[in-house]
Amino acid sequence: MTKRKNKSNKLSIQKRWCTETKIKSNMDISEHSSNVAPHSSGNSILKNERVSVQEKSVLGQENVADTYDGPSYIIVDKNALCDIFKSTFCGSCNQSTLKLEFGHKYGFSHQMKLVCKTCSEQKMECFTSPRLEKKSNTSTPFDVNVRAVQAFLAISGGHASVENFCMFFNMPLMSSKTFNEIKCYINSVYSLASKLC
Repeated sequence: MTKRKNKSNKLSIQKRWCTETKIKSNMDISEHSSNVAPHSSGNSILKNERVSVQEKSVLGQENVADTYDGPSYIIVDKNALCDIFKSTFCGSCNQSTLKLEFGHKYGFSHQMKLVCKTCSEQKMECFTSPRLEKKSNTSTPFDVNVRAVQAFLAISGGHASVENFCMFFNMPLMSSKTFNEIKCYINSVYSLASKLC
């Protein structure tokens, strides 16, 4: 990807998530433009300065995911996640033998179990993503799967793009069946929303 494309992507992220910073950046630009000497290429200097100011504000601001109450995701190496529990003591036997085990997977959502190897007690069990609210008799998809399919569809990618993504991250692959089911789910939600408007 070119440098110009990267700047464009960062600016588009800012437009979607950070309108407050955008307004502040525009004020900074107008303050700065009064200090810019008139040149034959004054417009290009101002445009470059605008991009630079906006880029700095995108890079320097608080992460939106840190203030959002709903699900938000990071990509984590499973080994790093398991290492967290290697030196954590079990509350029952007071030994540092807690192990994080991964069970069933449903697309990008995985079942996790925290088990003590000494006393064989299961401390907790959860999925790496919540399910969406159940609205019909069909199975309810996991939030991470819906977001992933939306993202790949938004960048004009299909299941083949998901395969490449998973291959590069050495991640278990979301099946094409799951991808297509979620794609139908998204289409039905969009269709219902358009009827309500």
